[in-house]
Amino acid sequence: MRRSKSDPKLFTFDKLVDYFRSVIKEFPDKRIGNNTRYSIEDAAAGAFSVFFTQSPSFLAFQKAMQEKKGKNNAQTLFGMH
Repeated sequence: MRRSKSDPKLFTFDKLVDYFRSVIKEFPDKRIGNNTRYSIEDAAAGAFSVFFTQSPSFLAFQKAMQEKKGKNNAQTLFGMH
């Protein structure tokens, strides 16, 4: 039986990332000083995305993709800013 896209039980990668980010958003941020450039949400998404891309250098992979395609996974898949 095929499920429609509006079926709430349909599991998608976007739903996983949205859920992950909503949970992380609730984490307390006790950082002070100059180490608050990136949100806790983006930092956690970056850590998770390393496992997704399976690249030895996440940053190098994102920069190469940005240069080649004009966009990268950090922005399009994980919503990192």
